Amino acid sequence: MDKKSPGTLARLAKQAGNMYSEVSAVFNEPAVVQHFERSWVAHTKMKASLYDVIALMDQAKQYNSETKVAQEIATLSEAFVRMQSVKGLAKAVSSEMVESLKPQEEVLTLALTKAQKDNNTVYLERVPAFADVPAIQPAVLVKAAPPTNLDASTENLFSGLIPDSSAKALSKYTDMVDSISREQLTKLADATDAARITLKQAELPELLEALDGVSSAAVPEGLLREIEEVNSIGGAQHLQEILTEMGELRRHVEADLSGCQSALDEEAQADAAARSQYGDEWRMPTSATLAKHYWEKLHSYRSTMAQAGDSDGKVIQRLRDHEAAFAALSPDTAANQLPRLQAPLVSTGADPAVVVASLRRNMEALNQLSNDRAGLEDRLKELKGRDNILPKLMSAGSANTDTLFDRELRKYDSLKADVAANVGRNAELLAAISRDAQAFKAVFEVQAWRAACEGAAGGIRTTLKVYKEVLDHLSEGLRFYMSLQEAVKQHQQQCSDYAYTRAIQRDDMRQDLDRRRREVREHKAAPPPAVQHHQLPPQQPQQHPNVQQQMTYMSLNPSHSAGAPYSPHPMQTPHSAPAPQGPQAPAYMSYGGAPPPAHTPYQQPQYSGQQQQQQQPAYGGYQQQQGYPPAAY
Repeated sequence: MDKKSPGTLARLAKQAGNMYSEVSAVFNEPAVVQHFERSWVAHTKMKASLYDVIALMDQAKQYNSETKVAQEIATLSEAFVRMQSVKGLAKAVSSEMVESLKPQEEVLTLALTKAQKDNNTVYLERVPAFADVPAIQPAVLVKAAPPTNLDASTENLFSGLIPDSSAKALSKYTDMVDSISREQLTKLADATDAARITLKQAELPELLEALDGVSSAAVPEGLLREIEEVNSIGGAQHLQEILTEMGELRRHVEADLSGCQSALDEEAQADAAARSQYGDEWRMPTSATLAKHYWEKLHSYRSTMAQAGDSDGKVIQRLRDHEAAFAALSPDTAANQLPRLQAPLVSTGADPAVVVASLRRNMEALNQLSNDRAGLEDRLKELKGRDNILPKLMSAGSANTDTLFDRELRKYDSLKADVAANVGRNAELLAAISRDAQAFKAVFEVQAWRAACEGAAGGIRTTLKVYKEVLDHLSEGLRFYMSLQEAVKQHQQQCSDYAYTRAIQRDDMRQDLDRRRREVREHKAAPPPAVQHHQLPPQQPQQHPNVQQQMTYMSLNPSHSAGAPYSPHPMQTPHSAPAPQGPQAPAYMSYGGAPPPAHTPYQQPQYSGQQQQQQQPAYGGYQQQQGYPPAAY
């Protein structure tokens, strides 16, 4: 099946769905509707719908391989709708069936989302209705063939059928055997639980192990639990691993900060080179002004790294000072540092040797009983598995079932007697162990020994406290470097974007200034046009228009003729100036300046207040500040 194409798999799944539909329809026919549970009808109906969905999904894969995105989306959309109805049918079957549909639904949803996204961004095809998509044609892998050799006229086909009375009797016997088995297993389990509780209360076998040598029983219970927690996370090795990870993160942050500084330094050098080349013509804002914010953040991050390094040094020194103590945080090592359980030099009560011998003997007997209980459980399960009385029931008939049951159940009597003996002996041994444990604690003064161990565990508790403090500091440092690395990477990206933008602006201005210089050179190099001399006809002298205006004014106002002369300047116009003679250079040439630019993309108008902030680029706010000395780095 793995080597077949998705289109072939879709046809096979469609055929499977059709077969399930046929079975579901047969279950609803009057001839068989009373012979099957309704769950089978729901199951086959759900399976038919599910295989239809699977067929659509496989067909969508085929469309995807053929780059038919529109048909793929239409098919997956229909499959998604049908999947919802499948989920409703699965609820009528079982909750496990509903859970089994979730992975299939997730795959379907993911495929539909991806196909829609690809179509919206790349293909832009119109999605047709599902009715317009070609239907999936079912296919089968085998061909139907008529069966042969089915003549059963000489055979008894119903020899294996069990009469209803025998089936009911067998069910009753099975219930009786199950009851006996359950009762005996419960007794064995109760005996095991009683032994475990009694030994826990008597602190056995820990006390005997402490008497024989070094044992974790000497460690106080709360302290022992803390030591086990430390060992579960790796102990001192775990601290070293965190420290190593912190070092890796710190090196990454240092590299990113160096990248930030390199980007800013290279941009400042490029800006200085351009200013040196073009002089006063270079009108871009200085790098020291625009990059001030980036340098300040870089300073802040380096200061933070220096402070973090000081904190790391203190924690590392503390770790080195207590490294040996941290390595000794184990139950056995801790027990070595605590007092040993020993018999008193002078005993005023029972003989310690006798008490210990009796306790050991009873403990060994209890262990043997526990092993015997495991054997009894195995025998009971084996006997129950071999207990098959069906042939006897069919031969005895329905009238003698009770006698047959009594006779067959006697085989369990010996096993029940063994279970009762084991349980009784278990109770006797537990009572004896309880008495011996009380005598043991009194003779060996276990309470005083516990108090001495508690007092001697102060150093271990101090080491545990220091370990937790170092662990907290290292964990906090690890979180700090992870967040700092993310912030520095973002700042590095900002510095790179700033340097890239400035490089583009420099290239544009350099091209503009080079073009202006080229135009000036071409204009200077061009020869002046030739002056042509023409013979002008003689003309009558004419008075200046202003003179004529003054004479007219004086004739109309004789009183003003002897006063101050009339000023003609208010009446002057641009056209009243004499026309220039011959070719004339542009106005900017008389001042030694460059020709005016065709466009001035970098000369921004001056605004005030909020308008100025809106007109400036993203880093324009830094132009209002003083220059930042990048030479410090």
